[in-house]
Amino acid sequence: MDVNYLNEQVIFIPPPGALQQISYWKIRRNLMKRKVLTMMMLLLSCTLTLWAGGNKEETATSEPVVLNVWEHTPQFEPSLDATLQNFMQSNPDIRVEYEIKTPDKYYALLGTTIQAGEAPDLFWTNGTATTDLGNLVKQGAVMDLTGSIDLSPYSSMAKKMITIDGKVFLTPGATIGTRAVFYNKGIFKENNISVPETFADFEAILETLHKADILPLSFGGMFSWSILFHFEPILAAMAPDWLDEATAGTARVDDPRVKAAFNKMLEWGDKGYYGPGYLGVDEGGQLLAFSKGESAMTITGSWNADTLRKNNPDMEIGAFQIPTEDGRRPLVVTFSTGFCVSNDTDYPEEALRLANYLASVESQQIWVDNLKDVPGLDGVTTDDSLVKEIIASDIQVNSFYTILGDFAKPGSAPTQLWEQDNVKLLSGKYTTDEFVDMLAKEMK
Repeated sequence: MDVNYLNEQVIFIPPPGALQQISYWKIRRNLMKRKVLTMMMLLLSCTLTLWAGGNKEETATSEPVVLNVWEHTPQFEPSLDATLQNFMQSNPDIRVEYEIKTPDKYYALLGTTIQAGEAPDLFWTNGTATTDLGNLVKQGAVMDLTGSIDLSPYSSMAKKMITIDGKVFLTPGATIGTRAVFYNKGIFKENNISVPETFADFEAILETLHKADILPLSFGGMFSWSILFHFEPILAAMAPDWLDEATAGTARVDDPRVKAAFNKMLEWGDKGYYGPGYLGVDEGGQLLAFSKGESAMTITGSWNADTLRKNNPDMEIGAFQIPTEDGRRPLVVTFSTGFCVSNDTDYPEEALRLANYLASVESQQIWVDNLKDVPGLDGVTTDDSLVKEIIASDIQVNSFYTILGDFAKPGSAPTQLWEQDNVKLLSGKYTTDEFVDMLAKEMK
């Protein structure tokens, strides 16, 4: 036997012919062992793959789809939360998350989010009341819902708010968004004041309170929407005939009756009926001042009724419409709107299911119950005493803002001009004539 040494390790070199003496059966047995081991490993691998695949499917079906919804104002959160909770109970495969924005920045945030490709699955818009929905439709940002949601319970006015060129682009709302004068019944009683029966009576109340060193009206003079909801009841009381004529397209916005209503709003400010710093007050400050008893009245949207009550549960709150000089009580009527479905949603089937639910009588009843707002859909009711005071009226009139939108020139946006510049009217940057003429140039 030869022995070679390499790095001090011994290597055995078999003699010639020794390899041929290895048993054939030993080689065969080793090969069989290797085949069996390989087959066992393949079987185990397949089993693990099947088990993993089954587990993944089970996990996928057990995890709900997540939809994100945007709402434009905090006042609607209780209603939105309640109706979404009800939806998720009946649809456990969908989880809905929502975000509450503020109306002053809502459309700017929404536009930025859509441009970034991160739009929420559903989002509120105010329909055809402004040009915003039309712009979103032109961008291809919203889903065409025509034939996908049940609109049979809704009035033609409600459908008008959600329809562009015969196509439906958002869910309707079941509430009528009106405006009202909310008043502190305690202050009225202490000062022997009754609900006014004429416009002159209302102005007399303002002066009586002012002379008694009681702030007559809290007013958010720095917030365009507060200005709208304050102005519209004044216009309705002073010129309901103009609102009817303008709705029919036979009267223009630069009418002397409109100018008189603007001047009346400014006159009340000059007389101190809004307080010395009202131009620096936003909507939240307006509502809070009333809730704290710092003012006897405030003029705002009907949807704020429950907010006022929650702010001060101990206050006895009443409501009325500013009467005309001949004693009629006009009610400004606008139909609420719901939610668009994003064209970029990853879950169109689930988003449409939610949209259909939001348009249902079931969902709208929950909305009205929690918001304490004015129902405007057959089958949706309220027993709320304050709501009944809000809607006590003799005539219904259109919204000034709706008229601006309905009669805008092609390519013009008088509603946007209103939103941007009505604060400048109050601050004195524009005269009434200048402001009204600016609006008139944007309209047919």
